[in-house]
Amino acid sequence: MHFKNVKTMNTENDITMKEFTEYFQHEQQHLMRYACYRLGDADDAKDALQDVFLKISAKLSNEKGVEVRDWHNYIFRTLSNLCSSRLTASRKLRTVPLDARLDIADIPTENNEADYQRIAHLLAEIPKEQAEVIRLRIYGNNSFADVAEILSLPLPTVKSRFLNGLEKIRRAMKQTSH
Repeated sequence: MHFKNVKTMNTENDITMKEFTEYFQHEQQHLMRYACYRLGDADDAKDALQDVFLKISAKLSNEKGVEVRDWHNYIFRTLSNLCSSRLTASRKLRTVPLDARLDIADIPTENNEADYQRIAHLLAEIPKEQAEVIRLRIYGNNSFADVAEILSLPLPTVKSRFLNGLEKIRRAMKQTSH
């Protein structure tokens, strides 16, 4: 469910606000997964999603003629920026308790918490630019083109960061398994 290329929202266009709300709910699972892996805490992720929804809703209600080319990317960019701000403010990476994370895991494994810890550690060991691309692509379920637009980067740069980040993770995993 993607919006048309250009949508204008304002207080005179209630149906568009309804569409935005429906779209946000439709993407909530991907947004939650991304925010949870980014922030490291399910409660913080839920707060971030609520803040993003309220921020965008307020903007749409208060400004006339808000134009957004792609709502999917706009929402993810807003969430990415909010997560970055919160992480900068807290200056630490926290883990998510296993019981709070089960609802966002697609395929449960026998050792979810250990898997999460290992992934979080591996992502923390690579450059943050590469980790962000990996999170947006995998946990946010975004295409490479979407990630490029969300981060305002050229598509080849996004693909390069993704591949280089994965290669660094593979090497680190090989080193720890020996």
